[in-house]
Amino acid sequence: MSGIALERLIKSLSRGELKAFSSSMKKESDTVYFKLFKDIKKKGIANLKSSVHNRKYLYDSILESLSKTTSNIDTIILKKLLNTEILFNKQLIKESWKEVNKVQKLAEKYERFGFFIQILEWKKTIGFYKTDFTRQDYIELSTLEEKVINQQAIYLQTKNLYMEILGLKKEIGYLPLHYDKTFFSKFKVQIAPDVNSNRSKFYSQITQAIYHWMLKEHNKEYKLTKEVVENIEIKIDPTEYLIGSLEHLTSCVCNASFNELLSTLNILKNNYYKGYFGINTNIELRLFYYAANYEIMSYTFQGNSKMLILKIKEVEEDIEYWGKKLSKEMLIVTYSALKIGHYLLGNTKEAMSYVNKMLNESNKSIRKDAFIDALLFNILMSFDKHDFDYKENTLIKTIRYLKKNDMMQSFEYEFSIILLKHLPDSDIFNKVYNDMQVVFEKHFYKLEDGRLYSENYLPVYIWLLSKNKKKPVMDIMESWYNNKL
Repeated sequence: MSGIALERLIKSLSRGELKAFSSSMKKESDTVYFKLFKDIKKKGIANLKSSVHNRKYLYDSILESLSKTTSNIDTIILKKLLNTEILFNKQLIKESWKEVNKVQKLAEKYERFGFFIQILEWKKTIGFYKTDFTRQDYIELSTLEEKVINQQAIYLQTKNLYMEILGLKKEIGYLPLHYDKTFFSKFKVQIAPDVNSNRSKFYSQITQAIYHWMLKEHNKEYKLTKEVVENIEIKIDPTEYLIGSLEHLTSCVCNASFNELLSTLNILKNNYYKGYFGINTNIELRLFYYAANYEIMSYTFQGNSKMLILKIKEVEEDIEYWGKKLSKEMLIVTYSALKIGHYLLGNTKEAMSYVNKMLNESNKSIRKDAFIDALLFNILMSFDKHDFDYKENTLIKTIRYLKKNDMMQSFEYEFSIILLKHLPDSDIFNKVYNDMQVVFEKHFYKLEDGRLYSENYLPVYIWLLSKNKKKPVMDIMESWYNNKL
């Protein structure tokens, strides 16, 4: 057993998992294994001298503890299938038949088609040893198996499309205006009513929601995710409930529904801490990630400086806590939220540090849209310096990059060109604001109350207004949120 593998496993444990494992080891608190566990937590593997046997025992003990605390439906089905196999191998036919029927009900209720197929195969095997198992029973099981195999194929199709569009969203973000959208038609998959699979319909709807997000058709996106969260029950399937709720958070922010967003997040957090999702580090991490970004964005766009300051401090502390568990993409997106919050609060130095991190860590395969966003904010911050040449060079470099990457139709390019055009003018911000009206109309959309809105570019719009009105950015943002501009 590798010492590094053991250290990584221990470092991956959440606070709840650490507590659960420590409790399970109470009777062995004086053993070499528990001392080894505490030593790794405290010092790390570099200061550790232990036998391979001790490391393996500790590693297996942690995995066993995690298995016991995992309560998701797939784990429950696996355990019951194992029980079925154990009972069958002991020739306890009646008992194994009873167990396999129990697990069939679970697989059917939760639409675990892959497991369902295994269960039907087990029923055929066990049925052979039952005196009351007829040829007709076998035929009925085979017919049901064919139906389930078809359901599994459709489910895999919708799930695979969901995973594919997630990857595209990660790589591309919003589709550029000139992007060939014909390729994306396959993501508009519709599930026939006779398929009778809620999970297939669920992934079909979520895939279509992401499709509409990429096309900036946010009203369609919102309707789909709203329908999902209103019709899926957490106690039926926590996994889909979580995915649907997180996607609804995205559609809320895209439609400036910040109160609904904060309310949905609060419900999610409460459900997690009530144990509805079990003890799951990955879910806790995802909740941190979504809350960090969307709460910062909500408080920023509401012009709520007090809550924004508190949230930024909390997120920066939590980034230290999560450390390497945060993926590069998670870090880049969280840096983006922090830089917006800091900059609009007037913390230019802190905002610039996050912009620099984004420019250094982004690349073409991980959130290229975040890299472009960092370039945009780099332009805004260049105007905080009274250096004409610096502003000019920043704009020229940005324009050159956007040209090279075929982004002449982008908001960032048009904004940069207009800024460069009026750079020598004494009333630059007034002229830029006037020239930008056409650009705003193209890249923004109107909310139902008539406000211009774009989740990506609203700060630029507010920034220009604050320059013209000579008022703090957050004051202008608050007026925008209350529709008093």
